[in-house]
Amino acid sequence: MIKIFTVCPQGLGSSLIAKINVQKALEKLGVEGEVETAGVTSITGQTFDLIVTVPDMRDSLDRVDPAKLVFVTNFFKRDDIADTLETKFREMGLIE
Repeated sequence: MIKIFTVCPQGLGSSLIAKINVQKALEKLGVEGEVETAGVTSITGQTFDLIVTVPDMRDSLDRVDPAKLVFVTNFFKRDDIADTLETKFREMGLIE
């Protein structure tokens, strides 16, 4: 099972929308996972496989392994999130 955090500056509204869309993408792709929301400051010390966030958060997450970062252009675009995660999951060998 993969553990994913959706991260926005505060960890509230937009990361919650992202969480819902990431969960739907996991279902669509047949990948078992747990999705949680977090603000950029609360991600420190957490264990995770991936962080889904927007490019504006790149500098704030500079201590995170870049291989664990997935950038999406918009938390509200479900299909774009699914396509981006599909590519990442293929790279990770989670799907063929």
